[in-house]
Amino acid sequence: MRILGIGPERPIRGQSALRSLVSEYKGQVALLASLSFIGALLEALFLFILTGVAMAMVSGRSSVGPYVGHSLAINSALMFAALLLLVRLGLNLAGVRTSAHLTADVTRDQRRLLSHAYLNSTWAIQAAEPAGRLQELLTSFVGRLSNAVSTLTGAVTALLSLGAFLATGLAIDAASTAAVLVALALVGAVLSPVRRRIRDRAGESAQAGLQFANAVSELGSLGQEMQTFGVQAPFGDRIDKLSNETTATQRRVQVLSGALPLIYMTLAYGAVLVGVAVLAFVGFDDLAVLGAVILLMLRSLSYGQQLAAAWGALASNAPFLDHVGDTIARYQAARADGGQAIPAHVAPLEAHDVEFAYTAERPALTGVTFGIGAGEVVGVIGPSGAGKSTLAQLLLGLRSPTKGRMCVGGTDLRDVDRSWWSRRVSFVAQDALLITGTVSENIRFFRDGIDDNALRVAARQANVLSDIESLPLGFDTHLGERGSQLSGGQRQRLSIARALVGQPELLVLDEPTSALDGRSEALIRTTLAQLRGQITVVIIAHRMSTLDICDRILVIEGGRLSALGTPKSLQEDSEFYRSALAIAGITHGGET
Repeated sequence: MRILGIGPERPIRGQSALRSLVSEYKGQVALLASLSFIGALLEALFLFILTGVAMAMVSGRSSVGPYVGHSLAINSALMFAALLLLVRLGLNLAGVRTSAHLTADVTRDQRRLLSHAYLNSTWAIQAAEPAGRLQELLTSFVGRLSNAVSTLTGAVTALLSLGAFLATGLAIDAASTAAVLVALALVGAVLSPVRRRIRDRAGESAQAGLQFANAVSELGSLGQEMQTFGVQAPFGDRIDKLSNETTATQRRVQVLSGALPLIYMTLAYGAVLVGVAVLAFVGFDDLAVLGAVILLMLRSLSYGQQLAAAWGALASNAPFLDHVGDTIARYQAARADGGQAIPAHVAPLEAHDVEFAYTAERPALTGVTFGIGAGEVVGVIGPSGAGKSTLAQLLLGLRSPTKGRMCVGGTDLRDVDRSWWSRRVSFVAQDALLITGTVSENIRFFRDGIDDNALRVAARQANVLSDIESLPLGFDTHLGERGSQLSGGQRQRLSIARALVGQPELLVLDEPTSALDGRSEALIRTTLAQLRGQITVVIIAHRMSTLDICDRILVIEGGRLSALGTPKSLQEDSEFYRSALAIAGITHGGET
């Protein structure tokens, strides 16, 4: 599904999206509306009675009214007004609590919906997302969405309160109240272009915010390179430029949003002023009624100002609502659904004339056919950009072939049950990424049912057990943020323990020793050699020394399988293999 662009050139549907969203919480909205309307009626009645008491005291009368054919003593009227005030306070507090619960529920539910839609989408969708996009959506964008809901609840309160005051005014004096009501409607129509302008500027602000988050995330990941090349100042200039662009759009939105209620209030006061002038011209002489109407109308204007401010805020949040909704729809449309087939085993693992292309003009793999048996250790080599990592993703089922089939145990991988498949495959990336937590949390990696003995077995297999036991608290040692307390070799071996603890049938390693020292590489090679015959292992490597444990090696060149055979046979059959051995300084006997 295409994400709709954010900007003035495209339609904004945020307000209808907000109505659709809030409809899911109609019970809370109905309760809030009832509390607001009843509270506003009580406030209007309080002001009406208070005006009557003031007029009675000025005229020297001892009673107020008549109201519905009955008069009230001033003391009784004051006590009744006080009771109305207390009841209104209770209703308002209940409304505040309801509004807070509604906003919190929307925030929680939208974050859950967005994050789960992303997590359940295909790897192709996730890999294509710019760095920092999900974080920005879950924080700033959902925050704006929550703000919109809070604003809407405030608008509901203001609208119903305004309705209650106007209804009271109509009951007191229909003609003058109707005139003010028409004037307010005209004011709202006059301000319509301002609201459209706010929506347009808000669209620009939303786009600028996403670009800023993506750029900062990218620059933040290059800290080591920044320090090494001494480019802190250019980094700072780049961030400053992006920040200036983002804040400029925010400033324009805030100016327009802030001006909207001020313009509204000025025009509305002007409408009341005209109404009073008209009453003075025609000779209206009922001071009690006139005072009550003016007081109610002036109080109504404050609710009208709240509505104007809410209109501006909703307009500024509309693009963010659109983007969140469109993104969720895009994630859900690309859900990583698997089939229901459950093969007996993962092996044999076969590729039948597999082709994969990221774009129609640039195929990454073409006509790849091979088979890998159970317990076999197979290496994959080739020049950079030949398609090795793409092949790894196809083997793991993260991507599906554009043409051809990947089969496991004789079944097309696209038809295999995903939960069954996930329990039987593991992956070790080139960069060992750990979570902020303990050793055991990193090895378990959110998988329930893995006991402490399994942790020790996997750590021993990965040749990292002695390193773990030397830590202050062993498996319970906290490794700092993203495993910062471990060396690169230790992190990589811990990643291998994570991969092995689930007892997989297939283990895919993407250049696992490319950035390691000789000792760490030797330990990992020992681990992989011990796995031969137990599980099927596929090693994608640039270091030729890593491949001396392989039963067979696939050579990928230009997206095609140029050779497949044992290390010995490839010395005769593959020019690339012979050249790679020579560059690595490895003789035909396998020694450096």
